[in-house]
Amino acid sequence: WQQLDPSSMASPLGNAAIVETEDERVVLLKRSGNVGEAPHTVVMPGGHPEPEMVGIRTIDDWEKKQRNADSDDDGFNDDICGELWDSMLREVVEETGIPRETLGEVLCIGFTRRVQNYRPDIIFFIKCTLSSDEVHRLYAEGPEHKSESTDLITMDRVEFMKQVIKKDSIDMPGCHRGGVELYCRFFAQGRE
Repeated sequence: WQQLDPSSMASPLGNAAIVETEDERVVLLKRSGNVGEAPHTVVMPGGHPEPEMVGIRTIDDWEKKQRNADSDDDGFNDDICGELWDSMLREVVEETGIPRETLGEVLCIGFTRRVQNYRPDIIFFIKCTLSSDEVHRLYAEGPEHKSESTDLITMDRVEFMKQVIKKDSIDMPGCHRGGVELYCRFFAQGRE
């Protein structure tokens, strides 16, 4: 798939989150070699929204929803918006083992786009009420999607920004680097 022209591929909306622990460390994952995209790189927890979560299992389901979208009597548009945010929480829980109830408000801080296949990503910031030690313990117990990663890393948020943006010393996909740039801007604007 990496050799295909981007115009022949779908561009589903991806997501990624800067998850920050209560001791101000950023949660990262080292991707395993068993994944299709960005193997062996360091990434933020993420994935993509699931159409099934808003009742779309087939193209026929999509076409039916599209015909009724103007009236939106069934709340379909609200369901889609909710899934964008819910999917981010699900990905964090599934990939890290962090319980959903310890994750704070999901804040959209911007969008990035992959260079290789042009896929757009929505980038979020989520504050976690757990310490980095607690997050490491939960990951060691085995999150649902542990096969997608080989390690969980936490970094001091300021050092994280320096390593990714200024020193370019972390092997991270470009769309996630863009997410870190958004985080730097968000942080600089007094996010609290």
